[in-house]
Amino acid sequence: MTDDIRDLSVRTSVLGARLLVPLCLGVTLNAVNSTMIATALVPISRDLGVDAAAVAWLISVMYLASAIGQPVAGRLADQFGARRVFLAGGVLVAIAGVLGTFGPTFGWLVAARAVVGLGTGAAYPAAVAMIRERTGPTEEESAARALGILNTASLVMLTAGPPLGGLLVDTIGWRATFAVNAPLGVLVLALGLRYLPRSLPRTRTTSAWRLVDVPGVLLFSATVSLLLVVLLQVPRPPWATLAGLVVSLVLLVLVERRVDRPFLDVRMLAQNRALVLAYLRLVLSFLAVYGVLFGLTPWLQGGRGLSASAAGLLLLGMSAVGTVVAPLAARGSRQLWPLVFTALALLAGSLALTFLDGATPVVVLAIVIGLFGLPNGMGQVANQIVVFRVAPAEQVGAATGLSRTAQYTGAMVATSVTGLAYADGVGQTGLHVLGWAFTVAGVILLAVTVGDRSLRHRS
Repeated sequence: MTDDIRDLSVRTSVLGARLLVPLCLGVTLNAVNSTMIATALVPISRDLGVDAAAVAWLISVMYLASAIGQPVAGRLADQFGARRVFLAGGVLVAIAGVLGTFGPTFGWLVAARAVVGLGTGAAYPAAVAMIRERTGPTEEESAARALGILNTASLVMLTAGPPLGGLLVDTIGWRATFAVNAPLGVLVLALGLRYLPRSLPRTRTTSAWRLVDVPGVLLFSATVSLLLVVLLQVPRPPWATLAGLVVSLVLLVLVERRVDRPFLDVRMLAQNRALVLAYLRLVLSFLAVYGVLFGLTPWLQGGRGLSASAAGLLLLGMSAVGTVVAPLAARGSRQLWPLVFTALALLAGSLALTFLDGATPVVVLAIVIGLFGLPNGMGQVANQIVVFRVAPAEQVGAATGLSRTAQYTGAMVATSVTGLAYADGVGQTGLHVLGWAFTVAGVILLAVTVGDRSLRHRS
């Protein structure tokens, strides 16, 4: 009885500021690092003598590391305890800051971006697993509000990344965009040690390592890596790479079906339709969101004739709208209508892209861009809440990590689609091709959302 009372008092007290402040700080580091680097790419290319295609790996390698690292971190959080993984992420972020600050060659910078992707990627699945540890079945609303706060904080810092990066580059230099991670990582570590509640692994530490599915992790990493290579070389990926992707995927499924405690629980996914549909919605949503970021930006400057700063300010509207509407998804016990609204907004924005031209008023452009803020904010939070609710409690960290992999998969597909649309140069025709591609994604997204019967039930 005493243990039950103690457990209840811990659960009801830790979802306050002492828990959420360090969690929010850790979660936002991934968002700010994903956009802050944009302002440093040109100076890095100039100072180190690296061409534009090579310097783009500073973006891709972080996406790749995050896409692989987040489900791995989630699985480790489920196995060893969320607090341990969260703190380890802070250490990796600090190490990445040192590597980028003193790295003498471009290869060191790529390594630093990979490490920062792993470190910042550990925070979100560990944070969600920690919230699950501290809440019970009757506290779903508190957990949903906490998830809304985490995602809103991430959206705010996603918006703040480019201005912060520009300030650092202009005042200190491009290495400051790497160096800033050292004190931030130390701060995450210090706050985590001071305020985050201890979490015990589900098994003894010595035996827990034996339960880590190393073959599954390696096959998953190979599959995601090969997928990125294939997408970067569309429409003519090497046959060897394509064949390697297929073989890796087949081996991943076959091996994970035979493991008692798999890293990727394919049996659970086959039986959990609601979870798979949530992942599919995230891929489709972020295909359009990142497609707008990658595809609309060059057209605004080349086709519409806006300056770089003016184009940046217009795109900030998407993050601003997302920040405002994100908390709305955490209200109520159903996520059906927030997801339907976001699908309709994405569909409307995508269709509007097919009508834009060089004479489109700036106000209209701002409205169109703002429509994509709904899937970026409300849709993201609603889908994360669905993942939190339908994933098995003992696998919520790994399931959350996979949801982030779904987002980055959407980003990687968006990069490929944008390259195809602008194969003959950035122009109005290419923009309209992007609009129709996103429209198809919007139609599928709406159908998947309306057809998901699990969204009609109360949590």
